[in-house]
Amino acid sequence: MTTPPEDILAHVQAVRTRIQNNSPIYAFLLDEAEIYEASTGVIRATLRVNKKQINSKGTLHGTFSACVLDWAGGLAIATHGLQSTGLSTDMHISYVSTAKEGEELQIEGRTSRVGRTLGFTTVVISKRKENGELAVVAQGSHTKYIAR
Repeated sequence: MTTPPEDILAHVQAVRTRIQNNSPIYAFLLDEAEIYEASTGVIRATLRVNKKQINSKGTLHGTFSACVLDWAGGLAIATHGLQSTGLSTDMHISYVSTAKEGEELQIEGRTSRVGRTLGFTTVVISKRKENGELAVVAQGSHTKYIAR
């Protein structure tokens, strides 16, 4: 039997709340992120860039993008019914373009495979341009060790 998407979304949001309550960096950088969709293997979220996410040049900080990669990849793992989203073992990120304060980000986290001890994910961070199209800001892959 397949889990209804609304149950997966509720599960992911509960995992996110628990993790965020125990992770000051997630609470600081991602408290305004809204997870609006989740199904097995995929989460989608939106976030408007604010001052705490930009660098000294006024554009999206690379550290923030890496944090999003970790966060969204872990929550994609949670869509498989897991409470633990794992520990990072490997992360690769490509910075394709940038975003500025006030711009809307679209975040998509996907699992490629979730096994007994490892989860493999990909994450794409895009910004919504004025014409409504999405432009990739950063994308990457992330491997997590899952302790069960």
